[in-house]
Amino acid sequence: MREFFRRFTAAWSDRHNEPLRFPGLRIIKTSLAVFLCLMVYLLLPQNFNAMTATIAAVIAIKGTVKDSLLASFTRLQSTFVGAVFGLIILEIRQLLDLEFTSLLYYLLLSFFVLVVIWISVSFFRSDGAILGVVVLLVIAIGPIYGMTPLEAATTRFLDTLIGIVIALLINVVLPIPQPKEGERRIPDNEQ
Repeated sequence: MREFFRRFTAAWSDRHNEPLRFPGLRIIKTSLAVFLCLMVYLLLPQNFNAMTATIAAVIAIKGTVKDSLLASFTRLQSTFVGAVFGLIILEIRQLLDLEFTSLLYYLLLSFFVLVVIWISVSFFRSDGAILGVVVLLVIAIGPIYGMTPLEAATTRFLDTLIGIVIALLINVVLPIPQPKEGERRIPDNEQ
C-alpha cells in the first residue's frame, strides 16, 4: 500500500512539477452544490429527482460567475429541448404501446438523442447538448412512477433548473478569486 502511494505521489509530481495539493475552491463549491441539491430534495415530493439536479449543478459550476451564467443559460436551453423530446418520446411510446425495453423504443430513443444534440449544437452552444441528452434519457429511461408524460418532462426540467440555480447561487456567493497579473492561473480542469 505504501508503495502505491509513493508511486502515485511521484507520478503526480512528475506530471505537474508540484506536490499533491488540497482541493481548490471550485471542487469544494461543486461538492457544496451537490449537498445543497440533496438537502432541497428532502423537502420535495418523491416524483422529483435529485440525480438530475445534482448532475446539472456539477455541470453548471464554472471558474467565474460570468462563465457560470453563460453555461447555465446554454444548458437551460438544451435542457428544455431535451425535456420537449423526452415528452415526445413518452407520448410516442404510449401511442404505439411500446415496451421500455423494445428494440423500436431503443431506436427511437437513439434517434432523439441525435436530434437533441443536433438542435443544441445548431441553435445554442455545443457544451449544453450534454445536459439536454441527460434530461432526455432521464425522462425516457428513468422511472416516472405513474406520472403522465407531460408531468415527467416538466418535473425533470424543474429538477435541472433547481440544480442550475443552486450552482449559480454558489458561484455568486463564493466566487473564485481571479489571479493577479503575473500569477499562474490554474486551468478549470485542474481545480
